Amino acid sequence: LAHPLYARMASLDDVRVFMRSHVFAVWDFMSLLKRLQRDLTCVNVPWVPVGDAEVRFLINEIVCGEESDVDPRGGRIAHFDLYLRAMREAGSDTSAVGKALASVRAGGSTAAALVSAGVPAGAAAFVPVYSRLLLRDDPGAAKALANAVLGLLLVTVSALTLIGIAVAPVLTSMLAPGFDSATQELTTRLIRVLFPMTGLMVLSGWCLGIQNSHRRFFWSYASAALWSIAQIALLLVAGRNAPDAMTLAYWLAWATLGGAVLQIGAQMPEVLRLVGSIRPTLDRTADGVAQTLRNVLPVVTALGVVQISSFIDLQIASYLPSGAATNISYANTLALLPVSLFGVSVAAAALPEFARDQGALALDALRERLRGGWQRILFYIVPSAVVFITLGDYCIGLLYRAGRFGAGEQQAVHWILAAYAIGLVSFGSVKLLGSAYYALQDYRTPLRASMVSIVVSTVVSISLAVPLRSLPIAAAAIALGSALGSYVHLAILSRGLRQRLGPLYTPAMWHGTRRILMASLIAGALAAALRLAQEHWLPSMHPRVSAVPVLAGFGISYVVAAWLMGSAEAARWMRRPARSVGT
Repeated sequence: LAHPLYARMASLDDVRVFMRSHVFAVWDFMSLLKRLQRDLTCVNVPWVPVGDAEVRFLINEIVCGEESDVDPRGGRIAHFDLYLRAMREAGSDTSAVGKALASVRAGGSTAAALVSAGVPAGAAAFVPVYSRLLLRDDPGAAKALANAVLGLLLVTVSALTLIGIAVAPVLTSMLAPGFDSATQELTTRLIRVLFPMTGLMVLSGWCLGIQNSHRRFFWSYASAALWSIAQIALLLVAGRNAPDAMTLAYWLAWATLGGAVLQIGAQMPEVLRLVGSIRPTLDRTADGVAQTLRNVLPVVTALGVVQISSFIDLQIASYLPSGAATNISYANTLALLPVSLFGVSVAAAALPEFARDQGALALDALRERLRGGWQRILFYIVPSAVVFITLGDYCIGLLYRAGRFGAGEQQAVHWILAAYAIGLVSFGSVKLLGSAYYALQDYRTPLRASMVSIVVSTVVSISLAVPLRSLPIAAAAIALGSALGSYVHLAILSRGLRQRLGPLYTPAMWHGTRRILMASLIAGALAAALRLAQEHWLPSMHPRVSAVPVLAGFGISYVVAAWLMGSAEAARWMRRPARSVGT
């Protein structure tokens, strides 16, 4: 009676709600008991002695009490039936559990019965997972699948790497036909280094998949920092010794290759601890391999839509005046930072939970996880978009302002970054929605949505950039096309999920989104005041110095404003309780 749940049930209605879900725990207990009876005693014909007699007596005694106890009237009744009687007397709804039992009696699976009956989300997530764990506990099959996928990846990646090195000149002509001969030669050399690096990153993705499936997220993503650290170390140690920018770019390509090796090496101890010994095989008959192979192409294409779109942007930019492709690359790198930090990370953490929910056919639970993850992404993505649009020149100056990268380049990249920022919400959201489709075993819809978005962004980019190619904003038109194409991507994914899961965006989520937007605008106004003060009193301050207090002011004021408006995510940053604010 000391459990905190009892203190929260203050009325008969609370008891009714509790019983409507708790009855499934009672049903699950009965199922667990019968599984123990099946494993520890003999329930088959012909009978044979099984196990210890004392254990048999204990189990059968519990079964006898649970299935045929005495009710207050002196009649025989199962505890489960007694619970149903109590529910009816209390006025609690028994229709859901009644439908589930009827479906099972008719020969349906437990999971299908739970979905068709519309049971509460918590119960639907609990019962089937227990049933599945009881019916199958086979880590050997999971290990066989991991080794088979690794072996097939090694063979495929090796072959593609060799092909990529061989056809590098052709790829250069296809990806950047507008480059001059010297730049094309450098691009070919870079491709021949980056193909092996990409192959290693694919293997790193295998390590990431193993860890994420076991709900281990830290090293799978923290190790990615080693890839960047390798490049930074090269710049610090040997950057000044490079005779020209092209040589430095070639050295950096080799640094990315070394960083990929470090990234895999950092993940291997955790992978070995989770999987045990690794013995790559080519066993295509292992459980799950065939399905994995069928899903590879649509998943890779759908997840790589941002990268594919970036390649197309660069190809279009190669026809614009000199420097456009470089400026797009600068802006794209910065725009993808919040998408990678927040959109990809939330989606990656959600996918194992989505998959477990879908394995249990607990669509209600999947929908609730999707809503929570979406709000978490928006909490970080929306203010990032506001910053890139209003203070993007400060971000660019902080990171890039040095050497030949002057005020003119800073402004040009800001225009592009602001255009990318318009699509930041969709860039981040499609990662999460795509994970929900993968959990639903639907890999074709994200692929179709990706292809449509690429076509739309390409058409819009060409339509806007070509007429403006003589103007400085032509490159920004390409970024704007990518942003608009991404919203088409988001619209297709969200429409499909609404058809399967029902409404995704609730009134409470709309209120939360408005709260995020208002906090972002308030922070933007305060940061704008700091900017005006800096430009008035310290106009000659270097951007790498002036950007720090302005951007820090935005971040602090955003978190405080969001917390005052009742944001739970902001409360975690403030290390304070979430405020209760009426909607």
